[in-house]
Amino acid sequence: MADGGGACQLLTLYPRHRVRRGTIGILAAQFERPRAGAVLPDPRREDLRVSESYPYNGRLSRWEEIADGLAVVGVEVLQDPFPFAPGQYATLGLMGPEGKLVQRPMSISSPSTDLSEYEFFIRLVEGGGFTPLLWELQIGDPINIKGPKGKFLLQDDGNTCFWVATGTGLAPFMSMLDTLRAQGQQRDVVLLHGVSYDHDLAWREELLELADGGGFPLRYAATVSRPQSCPDWTGMTGRAEAVIEEQLDEHGLAAANTTLYLCGNPEMVSAVDEIATARGFPPEQIRKELYWPKGRTHGAPVDDE
Repeated sequence: MADGGGACQLLTLYPRHRVRRGTIGILAAQFERPRAGAVLPDPRREDLRVSESYPYNGRLSRWEEIADGLAVVGVEVLQDPFPFAPGQYATLGLMGPEGKLVQRPMSISSPSTDLSEYEFFIRLVEGGGFTPLLWELQIGDPINIKGPKGKFLLQDDGNTCFWVATGTGLAPFMSMLDTLRAQGQQRDVVLLHGVSYDHDLAWREELLELADGGGFPLRYAATVSRPQSCPDWTGMTGRAEAVIEEQLDEHGLAAANTTLYLCGNPEMVSAVDEIATARGFPPEQIRKELYWPKGRTHGAPVDDE
């Protein structure tokens, strides 16, 4: 779930964007992962280190590379799907090398109106306990999933929503956005996505199209913190917290009309929280989800309200 990115030289190997619930696209011929619908392998396959006694309840149903070590992942529940609210997370589990279940909470990025598949936006954490196991899987392989949990929910306060995400922190906002659209509802939304490299901007084309007259009141902005490594990038530069005041002023966002939703890097969350508080935002109008506790290198959603 950690923020960060790979080198921009990988732009020639990986597509920058995707069509939601689409196919893997240009990587289909290069990737060795079978497409969704492949025959499920034996869930006790030795190379997956799956315990014979562990009851896996899901399967990997979709895998779409956004950049090196960054993927949109679909998981299908094999029995009874669980309902969830947009912004919540599920816990994914795989059996580790010592026969112990390794679990990580991951924010759901798919709409709550469609339980045929749960979608996640995940970054590979080198040396981590869970994501290296996930990156070994193929379409159809077993995975455990349970949920939901989390209090990072859209508030029914009538305010403009200012969604600020870094890295994979975009996931819960995509769930909120797609759920609103699926239900025929509208909220005035400003979305700021901060990444290290421009190829990490998942859903950018879709969000730009939606903002440019797509029938939903979305204002979308993206900022790249390492533009020196991204020669094709011509947009905003700097960390999300460095451009937040400019965005607040540009869109006329203040405590009187706006609720902030912050998700991702704890340093960003803390910095924007301080800026918003100084501008008079009360605590109930600063909704926060840290993707790992401050002081730790990596982790997953941590509710902090």
